[in-house]
Amino acid sequence: MGVALGLTFALILTLTPAFGVSALIALGSNPHDILLTFVGTCALMFGVGAALTGLVFKLTEDMP
Repeated sequence: MGVALGLTFALILTLTPAFGVSALIALGSNPHDILLTFVGTCALMFGVGAALTGLVFKLTEDMP
């Protein structure tokens, strides 16, 4: 679920011109690789964050 949220976040950032992320990526020497790196980083950050949050919830819940 975290990876899906990260991909959605990256999609919103790159497709909304008000943020200027797509224009900044287009200025790079290799925009395709920069876009893939950006999307992968967002997905990975959200995925790891969701996994760690789930781990904390699992470890702190009361066992019957």
